[in-house]
Amino acid sequence: MGYNRVRFNNFRNIEPREIKWSPGLNLLTGPNGSGKTNILEGINIVSGWGPLERGTRSSSLPTWDSGSSEIQLTGQLDDENGEIIKVKISSRYTIKIDEETITATDLRWRIPVLSFLPNDMSIIEGSASFRRRLMDMVLTLIVPAYASRLHDYRRGIKQKTAILRNGGRTDLIDRALLPLASWIWKMREEALVMISESMKDMCGLLPNPTEIRLLRGGSGSLPSPDEDFRYSLKINKKREEVLKVPVVGPHRDDMLITTNGAPAALSLSRGYRRRVAVALILAASEGVRRKLGKNPVLLLDEITAELDSEGRNILFCALLDRKTQVFASTAEPFTESFPGRIYAVDSGRVEIIDEN
Repeated sequence: MGYNRVRFNNFRNIEPREIKWSPGLNLLTGPNGSGKTNILEGINIVSGWGPLERGTRSSSLPTWDSGSSEIQLTGQLDDENGEIIKVKISSRYTIKIDEETITATDLRWRIPVLSFLPNDMSIIEGSASFRRRLMDMVLTLIVPAYASRLHDYRRGIKQKTAILRNGGRTDLIDRALLPLASWIWKMREEALVMISESMKDMCGLLPNPTEIRLLRGGSGSLPSPDEDFRYSLKINKKREEVLKVPVVGPHRDDMLITTNGAPAALSLSRGYRRRVAVALILAASEGVRRKLGKNPVLLLDEITAELDSEGRNILFCALLDRKTQVFASTAEPFTESFPGRIYAVDSGRVEIIDEN
C-alpha cells in the first residue's frame, strides 16, 4: 500500500501541483533548502501524523504566496479502491477520505507511515529521545490504545513535576501513573522483541550481530513492571524531592543497542552506525507489516549521508528487498544505479529525471 499521487496546494515552498509516485522507491534529489524535506512533510501530514517537527504551528506552513492561509493536501491511495485523502489546514485540521471526515488515528490505520528525519538517523549515537520515538511510532501503528495511554502518562508526569516543584506529596499521582507506566514498559519490551526478530536478511546492512533491549527509565530492573515501578519510586523518592523532577518511568527509557556485545555507539564507525540505524528502521517496518498485514510507507530524509559507495549499494538493496513504497531524499550526488524513480527538486519545483 502507498500513494500513487499527492497534490500540494499552498504548502511551504512546494509548487502547487500534483506529483505522481512510483509504488516502489522514490528518491528526491537536490540541494539543501530546495524543498525535499517539505515534500516528505506533506506526505507525513496527509498520512495523519502532522508536521515532521513536533510543535510546528499551522500558521507557519502556508508560504506559496497564494494570498490564502489555507493549505490543502490531497493523496490518492494506490489500492483497488483508489481512495482520496484530503487534509485541509487553516485554524484547524480537517481530514476526509472520499469526503467522509475521519480522525488522524483512523487515517494512520488506513495508511501506515514511518518517518525519519536526519536527527532520527542518529538512533545509535543520539539522545535517548530518538530511540523512544522509534518505539512510540511503531506502537502507535500496531496498538490502538498506545497513543492515548502515552498521552495520559505524559500528562501525569507534568502534574507530578508541578507537585515536586511545589514541595508536595506525590503518593496519589504515583498510584495513578503505576498502571500506565508498567503497561508502556510492557508494550515497549514487546516491540523491541518484534524488531529484533525482524533484524535479519538486511542485504548485509548489519556489519556484526546486533542486539537491542529496553532500559527502563530509572528502574531497579525487577522482572515485573509493576513491582519494578513501585520499588524504583521507593529507592528514588529522596532523589526526586531534591531534583524536583520525576526520575523513574517510561519518559526516561532508553534502548540499549550492542554489536558483538559492545555498545554500537562506541564500537562502530559513523558509516556503520548509520547502517545499523537504517537496519533498525527497516526492521521496525517489517515488524509493523507482520502485525498489520500491510507494508508501511517509509519517509527517509538524507538517507545516503555518511555512507560510502558500498554502504549505499547495500542500502538500496535493503530498501528494494522490503517491497514497500519509500520516499527518500538526499543532497549528496552519487554514481551508483538507484533501483527506483529519481526526482530533481529545485526551489519547490519537482521534475522526474530517471524513471528506471
